[in-house]
Amino acid sequence: MVRVLSPYASGGRQCSRSGCSQAAITTLTYQYQRSQVWLDDLTAERDPHCYDLCERHADALRAPQGWWVEDRRSVDPRQTSLIA
Repeated sequence: MVRVLSPYASGGRQCSRSGCSQAAITTLTYQYQRSQVWLDDLTAERDPHCYDLCERHADALRAPQGWWVEDRRSVDPRQTSLIA
């Protein structure tokens, strides 16, 4: 028998994108006045002013024209499968 657990079962969080049920690995924050977006490792606790994203949505992120994206994640999630 195979059990599939929700990300919430282990205390994890789900991607904030509508319709996505993947586990979040990245936290997105932004500052509208500076036209700046930051991608960080998933924060310890959910913040209502931030967005938690899965690997697919974090890697596909495109900010509006004229905005800057700073990826501050400590490890490139695409490399994690190569480490194991």
